[in-house]
Amino acid sequence: MGKFRCLSCKSEFELEEKAAAMRCPRCGSRFVEVLDAANRKRGKSWSAKSFSVGKSGK
Repeated sequence: MGKFRCLSCKSEFELEEKAAAMRCPRCGSRFVEVLDAANRKRGKSWSAKSFSVGKSGK
């Protein structure tokens, strides 16, 4: 079991970590944040910016 938070309705809930579809049971949103799950990484923050700047072709 892992603890998650819905990014749409802000409710916290628990789901099986191997669930095929990670959806909020309250509103059905797919956008969930991992709060505490042993086998899942939190990943980058949604506000993190990563991009590469290519050089000009001239």
